[in-house]
This record gives sequence, C-alpha cells and structure tokens, in this order.
Amino acid sequence: MKKDSFINTAKLIDGETKNQLIDQRKMSISDLASSSPDSIPQTFFTIFTPIYNRKHTIHRVWESLKNQTNKNFEWILIDNGSEDNVLPLLEEYKSKADFTVKIYKQENKGKYIAFNRVLDLAKGELLFPADSDDTFEPNLIERMNEIWAKYKADDVSGITMLCKDEDGEIVGEKFPFDEGISTYKDILYKHKVGGEKWGCIRVDVLKKYPFPTNFNVKYFPDAYVWDQIGFNYKTVYVNEPLRTYFQDAGNQIMKEKNVSEDFMKMKNFYTLWKINYVFPNVKEYLTLSESYEMYVFLWISAFKGKVSVSQVLKQLKRTKSKILALLFLIPSYLINVFNLKLNFLRKKKYKYQL
Repeated sequence: MKKDSFINTAKLIDGETKNQLIDQRKMSISDLASSSPDSIPQTFFTIFTPIYNRKHTIHRVWESLKNQTNKNFEWILIDNGSEDNVLPLLEEYKSKADFTVKIYKQENKGKYIAFNRVLDLAKGELLFPADSDDTFEPNLIERMNEIWAKYKADDVSGITMLCKDEDGEIVGEKFPFDEGISTYKDILYKHKVGGEKWGCIRVDVLKKYPFPTNFNVKYFPDAYVWDQIGFNYKTVYVNEPLRTYFQDAGNQIMKEKNVSEDFMKMKNFYTLWKINYVFPNVKEYLTLSESYEMYVFLWISAFKGKVSVSQVLKQLKRTKSKILALLFLIPSYLINVFNLKLNFLRKKKYKYQL
C-alpha cells in the first residue's frame, strides 16, 4: 500500500482498490507519516487484566507494558480471588511503574463480571482487554494511537488486529486488506475471517452492552458483547500481529469444565439470543446446516438446563424460528436421550485457540 494515498474502504473490502478516498475529514497516511509524534492527537488507553492464579505468567504483561514506547495508558488489574499470593508482586510492579497502575480484588465471579466492573473504573477512551499471560510489541500503544488518529469517528468502535503465537506464526486468517474500516458482518460472515483476534474498543461503546449478571456461572461467551457492538458500529481492521497469544494450562478464569444445569441454562439463553438477534443480521451468509445445528443445540441446552419447551418457544421472536424449533424438537430430544456425539456443533479451531 502506498503511503501517499487514501483508502476507499468500501471498495477495499471487496478487493477492488487500495488507493482511493476514505473520508475527506480524515488525515492522509502521508500526513501522519510526516508528522512528529507530538503533532498526532494523543489518546489515553486503559489496559485491563483480570487475573486468577497467574503469578507465574503476569510478568509477561508487565514487561510488555514497561517497554512500551508510548506510556499514555493506565493498567487496571482485577484479581479474582487468586490463591497464589500474587498481590505483593502486583504491588511491586505498581511501585516501579512509570505509568498508572490500579489494583482491585474481588471474589471470583468470572472474567465477564470483572469486565463489567472495569468499565466503571477505566479512565481511557479505548480499552485493551489483556489476558494475564499475554505479551505485546513495544510499539503497541504508539501504533494504536496513530491508527486511531486516522480513523476515529462516531460510528467506529475501535481497532481489531491479528495475533501471533509464541513461535511468531499468525493465528487464524488475515483480513482481506492491510488496513481500513469494515463491518463485523463482512469480516466474520462474508469473508469468514477466523482465529484469535484482538484489539481496543471505545469504553463509552462497551458501557452500552454489559454482560448479563443473572446467571450463576463463571463464564459467559464474549461474542454476546462483540456481536452487538459489531452489528451497530464499524471497526478498523489492521493486519499487524502486535499481540502474542499463549495457550497455557489454566489460561481462563475458572471457566466451567462440567456441563452444570446453570451453565446449560446460560447457554440456552445465549443460543436464543443468537437465533433472535444474530441470525436476522447475517441470514444471507448462513448455511442451512449452520442454522439447523443452532436449533439442535437450542433444545439440548434447554433439556440439560431444565428450561421448558413452552418457555423456549415463548422467547423466540419470529414465527419462522418457532416453526423451525418445533421441527427439531423430537430429533434433538433423541440426540439428548442417547447422548449422541455432536461433532457437527464443534466450530473450526485454530492453533492456540480454545
């Protein structure tokens, strides 16, 4: 991509061109390239790390933040009832940091509860959710600041970039262009870009879409928030792997290993939400098998979560959805009774992706 050109992102996502106009209000890439760092508007970032028994890996995040070329950020850590005496180490980091470090402690109610909480604590315009074993390139904040200065707009929620594993290999597929604005729908459903991705999101936008708190579970699917933001805002996509993603044992904060009644009740709620909200937004990209599989899991999660048939049907918003659900009721019941393996429900997985 030439540095002295604009990008027409509407055509860029279809691969037609990379050298036209994005928006007359935006600063050109060449303008930014020739500007001194002091002349680029500075955005304050919040980096959020929930932590549970990760004393042996949290140094990765600390070292990465300590080495950032731009220190215009705060680091908020929420300890979810760790039992490995990690707090003294975090306090040591705080005393040595040349950036703001805030440490909070709470009972382990799950990563998503900590995520809701940090939105009330964050002072940044954009938030990075950073796992407690991640590492980042030293120019992460610098690059995100440059990119946000170019694309910041009311209808843009944030920046999404690639991830790499500890061997330096890209995890999952790349975006269909090097840098530009697109929609979640096109990237995920039209272009089928999968695999671990990461980035920063506007705090004011995140506050509009909190995680539900009425389930007695320690895990809730991230997509519940990302989908809602994605269908209501555009995103800047960048083919740069500025985060290294590790898949260590115990990486997630007390994610349920069993299939408890409460867990399946939550999954039933989430599946109903997918059918009611996500399906209408992406119907042109869904295959019949993808649609049918969702209805099978709707009933299986209802059976295991002890959600009644009438309750499920009542919560389905569209008549077509109710009819399809009834068609799959008996087959799903038989699958559940005979405990058949649902291999068709397993999504494509990538290296180092749960």
